[in-house]
Amino acid sequence: MTVPERIALFYKRYPEGSLQMDPPEFVQVDGKQWVIGRAYAYRTPEDTRPGVGTAWEIIPGTTPFTRGSEIMNLESSAWGRCIGSLGIGIDKSIATYDEIEAAKARNSVVKTTEAIPNDPWQTDTAAPQYKAVSKGSSMYPATEGQVKAIHAILGKQGTKDDLDKLAAVNAWLASMNKPAVTSITEVNKHDASGLIDSLQVAT
Repeated sequence: MTVPERIALFYKRYPEGSLQMDPPEFVQVDGKQWVIGRAYAYRTPEDTRPGVGTAWEIIPGTTPFTRGSEIMNLESSAWGRCIGSLGIGIDKSIATYDEIEAAKARNSVVKTTEAIPNDPWQTDTAAPQYKAVSKGSSMYPATEGQVKAIHAILGKQGTKDDLDKLAAVNAWLASMNKPAVTSITEVNKHDASGLIDSLQVAT
């Protein structure tokens, strides 16, 4: 069940109810910036034991759709959970559909460390492998060399953090009307070649 569906059920059951949020709190966890919030589902204006839901979002968001909208996503997740704590819309899970999908994407990014064992741009012989792109290459994932190159170029541009690198890649994909990815390794070979060319021009 999505958050809007759960909210609709809440107000249908409690017409005088209201959803409230505490001010968001910003914290550091394992060197990453997170924003945490708590929401309350009051069934009536006099409700002394409202439903409570807590959620958090990483900052910056890891896709063009969450980057810059972290607090809005936080609110949606917390509202869905506080309503769920009242037993509304939890036939299958306390988590909403929106929250589960966001968690999948976030966990894929947070648990993936795409470290660069070496810098392919230190030698001239490394460069040619990123230029040749065969017909139909959009069907194939980026090569290991391409992934290393993307990391290396972004690093030289001052983007050191893996999440920031992913956000930069997704920003470029969005500018090309292409779907976002949850890991740089998910970029296809053709797009990786175009991205590398674009980054080189920017550099």
